[in-house]
Amino acid sequence: MKTQIIQLEAHDDTLSVRDKMDWSQTPRVLLVWPEKGKVLRNRLDLILLERFCSSHGSQLALLTKDPEVQFQAKEAGIPVFQSRSEAQLQPWGKSFREFRRQELQKYAAENLPASPLRREAPQPRLKPPLWIKIPVFTIGVFAVLTLAGFLLPSADIILKPNVTKKTLTIPVQAQPDENQINLAGMIPARELLITVDGQLSTPTTGTVPIPGEYSRGEVVFTNLGEESIYIPSQTILSTEGDDPVLFRTLTAGSTPPGLGGEITLAVEAYLPGKAGNVPADQITKINMKFGADLRVTNTNPTNGGTDLLVPAPTLVDRLKLSREMTQLLEETARQKIQTELAEGDIALTDRLSDSEILKEEYTPGDNSHGELLWLDKTIQYRIYYTAMDDLEELAGDLVKTQYAGARYTPDLTSIQVLQLSSPERHSDGNYHWEIQVSWVESQIVRKEKVIDWILAKPVHDAQRSLLENLDLEKDPQIVLHPGWWPRIPALPFRIHFEGGGY
Repeated sequence: MKTQIIQLEAHDDTLSVRDKMDWSQTPRVLLVWPEKGKVLRNRLDLILLERFCSSHGSQLALLTKDPEVQFQAKEAGIPVFQSRSEAQLQPWGKSFREFRRQELQKYAAENLPASPLRREAPQPRLKPPLWIKIPVFTIGVFAVLTLAGFLLPSADIILKPNVTKKTLTIPVQAQPDENQINLAGMIPARELLITVDGQLSTPTTGTVPIPGEYSRGEVVFTNLGEESIYIPSQTILSTEGDDPVLFRTLTAGSTPPGLGGEITLAVEAYLPGKAGNVPADQITKINMKFGADLRVTNTNPTNGGTDLLVPAPTLVDRLKLSREMTQLLEETARQKIQTELAEGDIALTDRLSDSEILKEEYTPGDNSHGELLWLDKTIQYRIYYTAMDDLEELAGDLVKTQYAGARYTPDLTSIQVLQLSSPERHSDGNYHWEIQVSWVESQIVRKEKVIDWILAKPVHDAQRSLLENLDLEKDPQIVLHPGWWPRIPALPFRIHFEGGGY
């Protein structure tokens, strides 16, 4: 017989094993215990699994070497095997639990007691005479028709109130650093900071000299003592004055001993450029520790120093680039302002004159050269604007004040704000302009009052009453259900209104 073998794990419990049994479609199910771990050692767990298996039409057996599980299974009447081959070859038999259930069912069927109660035959009831039946039936029918007359009819009443458009011109003042809105037309002027940056370049139009070749010449050292003095190569010499020109010896040499001994050495300017071309007798200082024992001079001018002219920015280049960059950043700022402002917001600042330069760096810098002049600039602009939410709040408050105790009510959702003039800043520091507020109004009528005018009336009378009491754009339409019903329903909840906000 086909058998499903389910291998248990050390972490299995009754619920997980039942989930595995749900997929079983075989007449026999064999649960195999794991080699390690102690699971399902409780007799109640085994009985619950046996019942679950039996409810699915299968028979349960166990394959385990755990003595405790074997004992509990034996007590529960569940077959236990030592190997899979034994479970496949030997008959399982039925557990005594199943036999016990069958015995109880058989016993209950054979010994079911008969009902001790005997119902007596019902006594025949007396039928009322016909002269009583007819009035009772008539009264019942009349009651049903009366109730239907109250509950079944309904009416749809379509009203189109006459709405009137109103307008109001309001002078508005927007005040910086103000957070309140008042009925005098004062609203806050809100601040908006816009930061923009960018880079721009332009070709340079000027030139600057840069050092080219080194100037060279000869100097004469004169011994002021009795002993010979050694003069090393790279000895530093210079001219007099606040901005001396430095030279260095190209070779070494020693002066003859004795006062007045002279030696001539070649020198080269320490830095390249025309600055190294100095007249005769200008190189007179020795920047060495033995300078006190020697006198030096150049008997001839030094020459050979040259400068090269290279492209460099001028002041005009910087001013022009700064002006172009400012125009570009202003245009960028205007575009950014449009994205920052919500729909309907009004910019009060027309010109971007209130600004602060946060960064302005030129490359190359002062006294530097280059074919292109670059400008990296960041500007922060401050503008003022008024929010459409503030204008709508002001308009709503002003419209409400027009209807204190009036017979008409404004439709606040219909309020529209139109700008009549451009904001201008006056001497008081506030921005002044005018707006136009428009809205629609309609008559105030409570639904309960309208129902009182038409309740249970004929259709024609109801229409006439509505026309007399309501300010309507056109005649009201009354649709009755059923269509042949002649009057407005007598129950208020059966009357439905469309349009007019009733």
